[in-house]
Amino acid sequence: MKTLADLAKEHNVSPQAVAKWRDKAVDKYGELPYQPDGKRKLYDDNEVTKILEFKPAPDSLPVTETEILTGNHRVPGSLASMPTTVDLGAIRGDAELTLYNDDALAAVDQALELADQMLDAIEEDTEFQFQQLQKTQSANAKLQRKVDQLNQRKERYKGDSRLLSLIQGKESTQLKENMKTLKELGEQSQD
Repeated sequence: MKTLADLAKEHNVSPQAVAKWRDKAVDKYGELPYQPDGKRKLYDDNEVTKILEFKPAPDSLPVTETEILTGNHRVPGSLASMPTTVDLGAIRGDAELTLYNDDALAAVDQALELADQMLDAIEEDTEFQFQQLQKTQSANAKLQRKVDQLNQRKERYKGDSRLLSLIQGKESTQLKENMKTLKELGEQSQD
């Protein structure tokens, strides 16, 4: 038994992508039975196979760069406007009972199903975001250690280079002196 989040992790895609595969499977096969587990929906192997039937082939997936948008979850809200007049006579008058037929009440079931799907998607996306944060934190910690190591080595390298340069300069001067002395000795022997 697997959730849509499990399938997203296995196939390295977003939970929303798997939800689209599930919706296509529902269009083709009708409702897919699942086992509720709290807010999660568990699908058996038969249903998972139907869902995965709509997973795009790897070579058909376009290679794209990801654009990260900030604030895409913030949209202006609107609320219903209040009436400007209230007829109390209608409230006090003959009360009428509104009856809903089964078709009308089915809309409530659809609304509940939609709410459950939204709650599942929110949970799955929150988990996905948390996993991405953990991966980013881990990568950043590794990189920070390497940057610190490089900075320390850079300072030591700078000091080593100065010391070696001084020694090299001294040795080079001594070498020139020795060559000059040897040349002078050689010239004296020719006299």
